[in-house]
Amino acid sequence: MGIRTSRVRALASTAGLLAAGMAAAIVFPVTAGAQQAAGSNQQALLDRIDALEKRLAELESTAVLSEPETRVKKVEVYVDKSGVEHDEPVEGAKKTITYQRERVFRRQTISEKIEEALADQESRSVSLGIDAAMVTQQVNQTRGPDSAADGQAYALASADLFFSANLAQNTSLYADIVGLSGSPPDSETGGLTLLNGYAARLVRQNEVNLREAWIRTELFDQKLALVAGRLDLTAFFDRNAAANDETSQFVSDALVNNPMLGLSSNGAGLAAVYDPRGSFNFKLGVQQSDPNALNLSKSLYTLAEVGYRARPSFLGEGNYRAWFRTDNSGGPRRTAYGVSADQKLTPIVTAFGRYGAGETSTSDDHFYSVGLQFSSGWVFNPADVWGVGYAKLDLASHDKENLIEWYYNMHLSEKLRLSFHLQHATETSSGGTKQGFLVPGLRFQAGL
Repeated sequence: MGIRTSRVRALASTAGLLAAGMAAAIVFPVTAGAQQAAGSNQQALLDRIDALEKRLAELESTAVLSEPETRVKKVEVYVDKSGVEHDEPVEGAKKTITYQRERVFRRQTISEKIEEALADQESRSVSLGIDAAMVTQQVNQTRGPDSAADGQAYALASADLFFSANLAQNTSLYADIVGLSGSPPDSETGGLTLLNGYAARLVRQNEVNLREAWIRTELFDQKLALVAGRLDLTAFFDRNAAANDETSQFVSDALVNNPMLGLSSNGAGLAAVYDPRGSFNFKLGVQQSDPNALNLSKSLYTLAEVGYRARPSFLGEGNYRAWFRTDNSGGPRRTAYGVSADQKLTPIVTAFGRYGAGETSTSDDHFYSVGLQFSSGWVFNPADVWGVGYAKLDLASHDKENLIEWYYNMHLSEKLRLSFHLQHATETSSGGTKQGFLVPGLRFQAGL
């Protein structure tokens, strides 16, 4: 900016000298045509000078000289056997990287200084996010003995407040406070999994609950992340790009997370995520899963996962994960394992699937789910997303559940979405009794 200002001043000075010389030249006798041409040229120079002066005034009024800044510059030098540094290669010298500090001044626009100040203030302040949703569902029984849920309508309102703040370099604080009000259909349908996943892993309804509150720090060039506090381990494990969020994708809990995880509530714990930004990543989590336990040894939930990021040339990106968990909150230590996969088949279509098996006192429980997600194509608006999924739960007790769900998430505006859902669940008891429920629903969501 300083060089440019100097050039403007030089141009103005030169133009001033030319104008003065021309003004002096017109005192000599010349012809009428020459006088007219000289006057025209003089006026053009004066207009040009006026424009340059206005430009100079604008530059000086919108530019400020910054405080001296210390910059670190990487420099390559060549060190010989005597320890003498050289700028150019010499015989017997070894190339070495060193760093030099220098104090510099630079001109900045006032808008740049304001933006820097605002960015600095934002980095020191607490950010607040809000997500509110209303889910309405109606249950229509399709088979089996009459149920209290047949023909009934249900509504559940949810409000989340998210707090985040930067505590230090690569260290942040996060908290999520959630409140639920209303009644989901699950208390009357009696299904093995929830038809409304908003109520999953929450102990109490109709009051405000602290869902998560943790500190995250990143180490080793941000390859290792450590998270400690009150955690929801499903936010880190068993992830899936197409079936992992009840606020924007499937609302059935069986199509949000694997039931074989066996995580009934959030609790105090620690999660470690090692991601070298390559094909593989590794995760380890420990959590207290029973809020009524008297000590950690009586409620210890551990979870480990290995993830693989695939980039096949004939398909889009895919993610494949395998996990293993242990849990003693229900008495004896039980184990379970599972896999989760999502793979882009085309830029529009993503396929997903899960499998899990959990140990019981007799034999293993089993779970399967598959489905497709469609985005940016076959939609009304470019930001709309829709999908269809199927889940099957087969317990060692011979209770079974088959569930299918279709949803369409419509983008109303940047912060408003409306989703249409249609679920059908078939519950089979150990005695062979079957009940079927067709459940249409709406989900209206607003987020800031």
